[in-house]
Amino acid sequence: LAICRGRVVRVPKGPLIRVVGTEVEIPCSVSDYDGPSEQNFDWEFSQEADFIRIVSTWDSTFTSEEYQNRVGYGDIKLRRSSNDAVELVIRNIQPTDQGRYKCSTPSTDATVQGNYDAEVQVKVISDGLSVSGSKARSSMSLRVSEGDSFKLRCSAITTSPEHTHLHVTWQIKSGSTWHDILSLTHEGKFQPVPGYEERYLNGDIRLDTGANDTYWLSVSQALSVDEGAYRCLVSEWVRGADSSWQKIQEKSVEIASVAIQRTVVVISTSNVSVTERDSLDLTCNITTDRSGIFQAEVMWYFSASPDDTLSDAQVLLSMDHDSIVSDSTLISLSHVDRNSYRLLVRDVDVGDSGYYFCQAAVWVPLHNGSWHKVVERTSAPVNVMVIALERDYEVFLNASKTPKFSDDPTELNCRITNAQDTEANIRFTVSWYYRQRLRSDDVVAVELLATMDADWTLQLGDRSRERTQNGEIIFSKKAVDTFSFRIQWTSESDRGDYFCVISAWSRHRNNSWVKSKDVTSASVSIFWATQGRNL
Repeated sequence: LAICRGRVVRVPKGPLIRVVGTEVEIPCSVSDYDGPSEQNFDWEFSQEADFIRIVSTWDSTFTSEEYQNRVGYGDIKLRRSSNDAVELVIRNIQPTDQGRYKCSTPSTDATVQGNYDAEVQVKVISDGLSVSGSKARSSMSLRVSEGDSFKLRCSAITTSPEHTHLHVTWQIKSGSTWHDILSLTHEGKFQPVPGYEERYLNGDIRLDTGANDTYWLSVSQALSVDEGAYRCLVSEWVRGADSSWQKIQEKSVEIASVAIQRTVVVISTSNVSVTERDSLDLTCNITTDRSGIFQAEVMWYFSASPDDTLSDAQVLLSMDHDSIVSDSTLISLSHVDRNSYRLLVRDVDVGDSGYYFCQAAVWVPLHNGSWHKVVERTSAPVNVMVIALERDYEVFLNASKTPKFSDDPTELNCRITNAQDTEANIRFTVSWYYRQRLRSDDVVAVELLATMDADWTLQLGDRSRERTQNGEIIFSKKAVDTFSFRIQWTSESDRGDYFCVISAWSRHRNNSWVKSKDVTSASVSIFWATQGRNL
């Protein structure tokens, strides 16, 4: 058995069914040839017996008189897809274009072998596809609240004499480009595009068929990305002689322009300053165009940073859609009007400084009596600065005992006067300091003798630590407003200037103490003359 191979020219298996008025593309390719890689093609047409020359890739005089105008105007042309393939393109095909088309390739082979042309039958049918939207001539406009539902209707019907199938696609326009949403294919399959798959599986995006050849796009839980123009794109498909599906035409109609009314949650004030012990008053406003029945669920958060996520923030108070408020002693949440919710924080302290924001969810009733959350939004944070109260008090330091000689005792009393606020939420502590006296103008560093924490724990400085532990130096609190410092046996190295600092502390609601003010006393000089030497 000997197998001889040669040039092979191929066109699609016919008949090719095409719709009048559409653009038709008939491919032709060649393989297994000799000669140059780029091959030339001639196309001819016949309705009955003789073929009429249409167009050629290599001979400009090839076209018959009957086709010169259409070829000259570009209504018929050749489009090369590769060196060995072209497409015959017929724009606005007519019933008179129905017939046999022959694709030929001039020989470049060393020996004539194989086939040098191939024919395909083209059948032109009437346009029976009708696509429409609403009864109005122009597309309609819809305004939909975020989280609500809307439906769009498209009607598509064909009266084609052939057994054709329709492929229906709903699209949305973003900028100047149309993007697919969901299709019902010519094979009867629902096909969401990436980005809509999850919403399709959840039932929030559906394509429903109805009576009178209608195709509904149903959108539940509308999002801001659903805003835009919508159109219905319908293509008509037929099975070819090789059993493959072929698209024979496509039509579209704009159905509606949908505007999504966003639900906005804002706090009525921007940055806020409030004085300690006053009340912080913030209002969360929900902006929505809803006219029907709805309830809001509101939750207030506090965070030390504006960049914290909700999971990192502290929940202050919440009100569910049944208007049930979580309990709190110093914080209250009230429903001011239909869309406003007031947060009141009483008796604020410095620890309440930070960022406040509210989260609101809108709930609507369903037919079965239950409630459904349609949208949730979080406000931008508001920066709240709590200004500490200025504690009004004075500090005086005096020496109740002064040494005249070495080894005499020294006792200093640091006293608070004119303190206006001595309630349980205010606490005073003392710090003691020493500075050596020099004859020159040299600067001498101040040395810490001892300081008190907010809980009155004494922290000793390096200069006094060992002598205090030995009982030579005593720090004490004689009265509510008086702190004492005593040196049992004063030495020459103790001569110098002493002063005290009284710190006021405020207690926060979490029982922590925060320093609100420091007041420094005038210095007291401890000095006595020594024989033969003066400072």
